[in-house]
Amino acid sequence: MSVTLPTTSLSDNTWATIKEVSDAGQGENYWSLGDTKRITINGKVGNFTFSNLAIDAFIIGFNHNSSREGTNRIHFQIGKIGGKDVCLCDNQYGTGQSSNGYFNMNPNNSNSGGWNGSYMRKTLLGNSGTPSSPPANSLLAALPSDLRAVMKPVTKYSDNTGGGSDNASYVTATTDYLFNLAEFEYHGARTYANSAEKNFQLQYAYYKAGNSKVKYKHGETGTAAYHWTRSVNSGITNRFCLVNTYGSADHYLAYNSWGEAPGFAV
Repeated sequence: MSVTLPTTSLSDNTWATIKEVSDAGQGENYWSLGDTKRITINGKVGNFTFSNLAIDAFIIGFNHNSSREGTNRIHFQIGKIGGKDVCLCDNQYGTGQSSNGYFNMNPNNSNSGGWNGSYMRKTLLGNSGTPSSPPANSLLAALPSDLRAVMKPVTKYSDNTGGGSDNASYVTATTDYLFNLAEFEYHGARTYANSAEKNFQLQYAYYKAGNSKVKYKHGETGTAAYHWTRSVNSGITNRFCLVNTYGSADHYLAYNSWGEAPGFAV
């Protein structure tokens, strides 16, 4: 049996080798927060077509919140281009869209159903399927097959009811392969999210270390962009939390198309 030994340069390793290191709980012994590995996104996501977009996934945590989210997982985020943190944006960025196919949380402009029931989670990111059987026109389907082959499910806690009430019982678990970070996972503080979310979440080590939360448009890397979190605004019925162009906690209407910077685990 042949054994592929990992190297300390993350980008030199195959996704299969990265998974072997993660399975052994040894990721931190080889790699560091912020280390990158190039992927290619190719295909139609909603109404937007990515044509062989080269983008780096980067490490944001090792065994992040493992007692709740799963052990032996290296958490990544998409992505970086030319060393700059970017988010994926469609052609309708910044506008309200009341039909399917755009990078909004819900085209009906509601946060009812929270993260679990959102169009973003189920349809655009593709969590109604699996990496081996991803929904058509989802981001999951547009990821390279060697990455999809090693992606691990993550148990995420979020307000999964919404509706404008700050109710602790609304915070429940979902199983996700691609996920938006929550407000607390970015900032380590609660501003607009359900006040109970933070009891089940940890700030990602990459952001806790002081790295910028500002992200730029993937196709226009000189332009900072708003990007979604998965947290509902717990006091308003039609808004989700986001990170604004200054890297601060903010919120906006659920049907607006903003940037996407999803996480995943291997």
